Amino acid sequence: MYDIYDLVMLFPFILVLVYWWRSSEQKLIAVAAARRYCKERKLQMLDETLVFEKLSIGRDSYKRRQLCRHYEFDYCLDGQDRHSGEIILSGNRVLRIILQSGALEITEFDN
Repeated sequence: MYDIYDLVMLFPFILVLVYWWRSSEQKLIAVAAARRYCKERKLQMLDETLVFEKLSIGRDSYKRRQLCRHYEFDYCLDGQDRHSGEIILSGNRVLRIILQSGALEITEFDN
């Protein structure tokens, strides 16, 4: 039978497992959204990957605080240049996509 010590030691492991599972799910959502966004604008998403940048506390359109994940990706306009983009998620919702080429383009999503 398990005693309380075993349960206390198992709890952090379960938390890490849940965090990893949620993070991988959110990254898949972010990759799909970035790919779709680039395709709509006739851009090429390079490497088809995202890099986790940071966690932050942001505000949604209703001014409520929320935990946001920032991912960075690379894209190109004509196949010869490389630009950086950022996608910001809160939970499973895309809040914002930012493209940094000649002019800064920020697209807000009202989910």
